[in-house]
Amino acid sequence: MARSTGDAELPTPRLPPPRLGERITVLSIDGGGIRGLIPSVVLASLEQELQNLDGKNARIADYFDVIAGTSTGALIAAMLVTPDKSKGTNRPRSAEEIKKLYLEIGPKIFPPMNPARKLARMLRGPIYDHKFLHEKIRDITGDLRLDQTLTKILVPAFDVRRLFPRILSSYKPQGEERAHDRKPKLSDVCIGTSAAPTLFPAHHFDGLRDGGEGHGTPWAKFHLIDGGVSANNPTMSAIVKVASEILCGNEDFAKGGVDFTKFTVISIGTGTFKEAMTEMYTAEECARWCGPQWVYDLWRNRNPIIDVLTHSSDFLVDRDVSMLFYSLGCDKNYLRIQAMVDPSENILSMDNATKENMNELIKIGQDLLMDPVARVSKITGMHERTKETNDKRKLVTNQKELKRFAEMLSKERKLRLEKKEEEDARQAAKEKEA
Repeated sequence: MARSTGDAELPTPRLPPPRLGERITVLSIDGGGIRGLIPSVVLASLEQELQNLDGKNARIADYFDVIAGTSTGALIAAMLVTPDKSKGTNRPRSAEEIKKLYLEIGPKIFPPMNPARKLARMLRGPIYDHKFLHEKIRDITGDLRLDQTLTKILVPAFDVRRLFPRILSSYKPQGEERAHDRKPKLSDVCIGTSAAPTLFPAHHFDGLRDGGEGHGTPWAKFHLIDGGVSANNPTMSAIVKVASEILCGNEDFAKGGVDFTKFTVISIGTGTFKEAMTEMYTAEECARWCGPQWVYDLWRNRNPIIDVLTHSSDFLVDRDVSMLFYSLGCDKNYLRIQAMVDPSENILSMDNATKENMNELIKIGQDLLMDPVARVSKITGMHERTKETNDKRKLVTNQKELKRFAEMLSKERKLRLEKKEEEDARQAAKEKEA
């Protein structure tokens, strides 16, 4: 009989590979700076549902084949898949602990600054001092490399040297020519994907190669900035990477080609503007802007070009993934949770880490759980909430969907653990006969 995820006396077994189950499980977390507080609230709720099923020691990393994150989403993902060194344990932080850590370090990463001072600093270089952020990331991840995490992780970043998006992951390099490539440190990857233009400096590190004459020597140069400029919503990047692994014969997956109906995907955003109310910028004012105004809007205290890049990625990826799942008749296997906020409430800035704003972001996350599920319309391509009803028992909220997904994840994990025990028993019997 498989051990419970919540067994506190025995080491919690890692999630066996998807070839032993019926699903491929993916978690995706958007970028968005301090707005990462919103998905931290949602993740805490999901983890609580898993603990209700499998015990208080259950952690999100125990249930997902890959956790993808961009920028702040990558920092959350890293904490979900790395042991908590502060407790001297091999278990990761809980989602609730991640939320509390964000509240603690947010004001230190983004110290309060009036718009005039922010503009002055921007004209001389990055607005914020990167030292605290980099030190905190290294403290959290230590010397762990991408292939040493508790479950697979995937992180988009953008390489300014090659003008090319980089999708960095725990999966082994494909092809004999890259067989000895050493995975980069998780800290370097997280620092790179969080290097938001104008806010923090770009990050450089070398990729190393083991074996033969090339032992420990550089084979690639990484010059990274925030992955949000190309894939702020990394959901499709994660799905495509898994599909690539299947097509290339990764033994963790069942043979027979890619079956997207087996994917079970939870994608969590960091907030966007209500579609019916959005009027952030107008063509008339943009037509008058010079270069610096695209970089920083002094009156709104926002970064227009970053707004354009990140919000467009968030929406387009959600639409494309939704249509993929609709076309295969498995749309119930995809859950996108995204807060929609009135643009007149200036609370979705990436770097507004005042106590009041952080508390408001947490409230948004809490309210989001009680909101009806929003799905992309097959007709308009826009988001539509599930229809309101006077009977609250029939209202499909994000919280209810998280509970349903938790039940699927728990069932899948238990199935794989049972199949793994059977596989191990057969292997032991063969070795005994030999």
